[in-house]
Amino acid sequence: MALRIEDINHLLGISPPWEVSEIKQDKAKFTAEIHVVCSDRSVLRCPDCDKVCPGYNHRLRKWRHTGICDYRTQVVAHVPRVTCSEHGIKTVSVPWTEARVHFTTAFEARVIEWLQDATSISAVASRMGVSWTMVAHICVDETSSKKGHNYITVVSNP
Repeated sequence: MALRIEDINHLLGISPPWEVSEIKQDKAKFTAEIHVVCSDRSVLRCPDCDKVCPGYNHRLRKWRHTGICDYRTQVVAHVPRVTCSEHGIKTVSVPWTEARVHFTTAFEARVIEWLQDATSISAVASRMGVSWTMVAHICVDETSSKKGHNYITVVSNP
């Protein structure tokens, strides 16, 4: 099954100025790379104050995404950095992830969903095909609410 750019834009929730430019599939390895570009650099904003700022440069970033059509999927983008008069050089925000993480919000939501039903972090890591440490970036804490051993599990992103 061929992945179409229009479908991927919709699945990732990508909207202007961002757009999927290319999808690279390795059918032998069941992997896909979704390349995303910022098509209009005139609207780059500082992530701290939301002011429109001039571009500075860009950095190549990769994020693990949920599997699409049984393909292990990564989102790849050259993320622009801006020069803000108030905050200095900052990396712009992207709509598919939070700052300073290596996976998309959709991937994070899937991990949290599976952590709610799983018996261990290792089980979720195995199911997702990632290392234990990647899943451990999402915090899980379990404590008893009373001496009668009623447990509360808290799943959050640090």
